[in-house]
Amino acid sequence: MELAFRAGDLVVKNPATWRPNDFDSWGRGQGIGVVVEPPYPLDSTEVDVRWPGGRCFEATSGLMAAPRDPMT
Repeated sequence: MELAFRAGDLVVKNPATWRPNDFDSWGRGQGIGVVVEPPYPLDSTEVDVRWPGGRCFEATSGLMAAPRDPMT
């Protein structure tokens, strides 16, 4: 079952399902990302995420909700 994320949700990469690509070199998947409104409609298995290092489309299967407590 795919997770449903909405604009404003905080996410982190899911180490168990993350699929690395060339964008990882600039910081994709590092830290906490924010789901943002995409410039055009995406299917339900993708979201647009603004990472601290930049913005990238992500498969929802590679993400999980960010912990509420930053110490966890």
